[in-house]
Amino acid sequence: MTIRKFSKNKKGGFSLVETLVALTILLVAVVGPISLIGDSLHKIYYAKDEIVAINLAQEGIEAVRQARDTNKLSGGAWDTGITHTGAGGYYTIDAGNIGGALNTFIKQAPATAPQPVYLDTATGGLYWQTNAGSYATTQFSRIVRIEQITAGVENKVTSTVTWRTGGDMGTVAVSESIFNWQP
Repeated sequence: MTIRKFSKNKKGGFSLVETLVALTILLVAVVGPISLIGDSLHKIYYAKDEIVAINLAQEGIEAVRQARDTNKLSGGAWDTGITHTGAGGYYTIDAGNIGGALNTFIKQAPATAPQPVYLDTATGGLYWQTNAGSYATTQFSRIVRIEQITAGVENKVTSTVTWRTGGDMGTVAVSESIFNWQP
C-alpha cells in the first residue's frame, strides 16, 4: 500500500475570483425576481386604484343623468341644476343614504380643478366630495363639467378623476352627451 503525502503548499478552497463570480451569479439570480415582484405589487395597487377611479368618473355621469331624469319626471325643466352657469359649469357629486334611500346631490364646485373625494366608512363606504369631518381622505379627486352644446336640447358631461398611487399620477375622464329626451 502506497501512502501519498500532499504538499503543504496545496490548500483546498475557493480563490477570491471564484468567490466573487459565485456571489455575482447569486445576486443576479435573486435580485431580478425580487425587483419583478416589487414592480408587480405596485402595478396591482395602481390597477385597483384605476378601477375605483373609473367607477367614480362613471358615477359623476350617472348623477347628472339621474338629475336630468328626476327633473323631467317631476315636470321641471330637464336641465335644472345641471346647466353651464356663470361659474363655468363645474360640479361636485355627493351620494348619500338618507332615510334608507340613496340620494345624489350635485353642487357647484368651488374651483375648476378636481376636488378631493372622501370615504365614509361608517355608512358602507360611500364616496363624498363634502367632508363631514369624520370621512377618510382618499387619493382621489373628481370634477364634473357640464357644457351646453345645443340650448334646450343637449349638454355634454365630462367627469374627470385624478389620483396618485405611490409616485404615479393617474387620470380618467369619461364624457357623455345627455339630451332633453322629452321636449
